[in-house]
Amino acid sequence: MFTWLNASMTRKISSLSFVLLAFLFIVILYTAYKSQKIHKDIQEVSKIDIPLLEVIADIEILQLKQHLQMETIRLKGDAFFKSEALKSKSVKRFNEFNYHLSGQLDKAVNILHQGMKFGTVRIGVDEHLSLIEQINKLHSHRIAFEDEFSQFIESDNTGYESSWEALEKQDSLLDDEANDLLINIDQLTVKVASLVEQQELDFMIMNAILGLSALVIGGYLTLYTILSFRRKVGALRGQIETLHRTISPDEDSHISRHQGSDELDELERDLKLLMGRLFLEKENRDEVETQLLELATRDKLTGVFNRHKWDEHIKDELALANRGHHFSLILLDVDHFKKINDTYGHDVGDTVLKLLVKALKRRLRETDILFRVGGEEFAILLRDTHLEDASRLAEQLRRKVEAIDEDNVPQFTISLGVTEYQNSDNQKSIVKRADVLLYEAKDAGRNSVFSG
Repeated sequence: MFTWLNASMTRKISSLSFVLLAFLFIVILYTAYKSQKIHKDIQEVSKIDIPLLEVIADIEILQLKQHLQMETIRLKGDAFFKSEALKSKSVKRFNEFNYHLSGQLDKAVNILHQGMKFGTVRIGVDEHLSLIEQINKLHSHRIAFEDEFSQFIESDNTGYESSWEALEKQDSLLDDEANDLLINIDQLTVKVASLVEQQELDFMIMNAILGLSALVIGGYLTLYTILSFRRKVGALRGQIETLHRTISPDEDSHISRHQGSDELDELERDLKLLMGRLFLEKENRDEVETQLLELATRDKLTGVFNRHKWDEHIKDELALANRGHHFSLILLDVDHFKKINDTYGHDVGDTVLKLLVKALKRRLRETDILFRVGGEEFAILLRDTHLEDASRLAEQLRRKVEAIDEDNVPQFTISLGVTEYQNSDNQKSIVKRADVLLYEAKDAGRNSVFSG
């Protein structure tokens, strides 16, 4: 029980749903079972008890006719035997009574036998068997009455009194036996009808109890689902509000909640607002990261890549060159840059470096990468460029820098060392080779290009 109380909302709802479905399944099974049972009981009533009641009605009519016939004979007395027409008419009526009574009794026996054979009789089986025995006994009395009536007719007024008394006695026995049979059949049909009615009542009560239980469980499940859902949504909205404050702690401590048509609408609006703020926060963070990356990889003064980025790129180029690509390297240095700083000041020196970078960028391709690797020293990586083309480009750069003429800035020149990738080169060897060529250019009088 405690485990269930501590379970997740999904598990609780699933458990309650299972109980509700189980109750509904029980209701369906019970309804099917009781409906089938009531159907069979009604079949018994319709196929046995109702036909037996019809037999009762017919036998009662036959009894009434027989009583009238016996009363007619009693009133006629000796005159009965003197009138052949009356005698013949009475014999005919008696034969009809005997025939119809025998038919009704056989019909009742057949009804009961058919019910017992096909299992239609389910209520009061012993009573139904007793009825068959009683009907057979009534048959015996009918036959005895038939014999007694035949003797009465044959007596032909001889010993009328004794014959009539015997006939009346046999008629009384037949009548009593028939009445007992009718009473038993009537009591049995009433009993069956009462039991069927009671079963229907029990069925209705049990269905009402099961239906009410299912309704209570369904109502509790619905209420629990709604309350749990609202509690979860409320907690989630509270967490969203906390996240809002975490994102923007300087804003008003109270975050106004959207009042929507329902909890889902409110949660949707809160999530949209949160997603918008998270997206804006991400954009701001991406912008900050970009700025940090720029600060980490670019020279603050000139805007070109710095020494850290240089180390990264030269390693990549060497890896590509080892797989068949080619590149060249230019190292360049501003001639007499220390003298410019000492003579004109560091502000002018900074301006010289900016003008130098601007001039170099105008001539370089998009695939060429410029780095500031020292105070006044720069490196240029020339992708897919051989030594001859790199030397030609270096000369063009030298001339372009030499032609710079800006107010308040002294003219300056550069010296350049140019080399290309050679098999088994590494970062140290190729940079060393370019550096040596750069110093050869300086030793040769500066403002020159040396390649090799």
